[in-house]
Amino acid sequence: MTDPAGTSLFDELRVQYETARTSPHQHEDVEGYQQIDARMRKAYGWLEKAMAYLDELKPPIQHRYDLGHGMVLQNPRFNRGYVGQHTQRIVGYPVIDEINIWYEIGTAEALTLEMSPGGVALAEKALDDAGLQYSARRVVDQAGVVTKCVLTVPPAVPAAVMFKTDYRTGLITCAMTNVDRFDRVTLEFHSNAIDEHVLDELLHFILGRDANFLRRAPLAGIHGQPRA
Repeated sequence: MTDPAGTSLFDELRVQYETARTSPHQHEDVEGYQQIDARMRKAYGWLEKAMAYLDELKPPIQHRYDLGHGMVLQNPRFNRGYVGQHTQRIVGYPVIDEINIWYEIGTAEALTLEMSPGGVALAEKALDDAGLQYSARRVVDQAGVVTKCVLTVPPAVPAAVMFKTDYRTGLITCAMTNVDRFDRVTLEFHSNAIDEHVLDELLHFILGRDANFLRRAPLAGIHGQPRA
């Protein structure tokens, strides 16, 4: 079917479809899948060793983890951590398309908060949004009325970093959860930006020593130059 202007809906949809699938980088800027895979394998080996060192040393983390409502982690440290990978096949060749880092932010003791019943719903939502496990205990008086609530968070908070590769566009997204705060942030790198210097800056960021890693790439979905 053709509209009065003479353009078919089919052609209009085709143009929109092709535009949506166009890489933000020119074709010549996209590395070959074997080059990208080699970078991912080198990064995986580097991160595996780094996590082993951190797992043994358990250094302090210089971030402030504040959920509001008076809930702040005290003296956080790097706790257990490990690295995993996921592969796919391109023309029969196995390539790494994901590198996953999981670790715990350990504290000296469990986080406990006593509060009035009216504020519990908001506090529990903050804990749920951060992906934290917790227990809630209601204290009642002799008449069965709830007088206060006690929320307890175990002394081990989960954190994660995931590198996800798009071999078609040459983009690698880095999704971070609870790394520098109770939040999720995703950056977008060109594949050739993933090197040992960037990975070292990631370790600095995980430990809270500086935030240079965040300046290495734009937020995912915002194509352009890294932030200064």
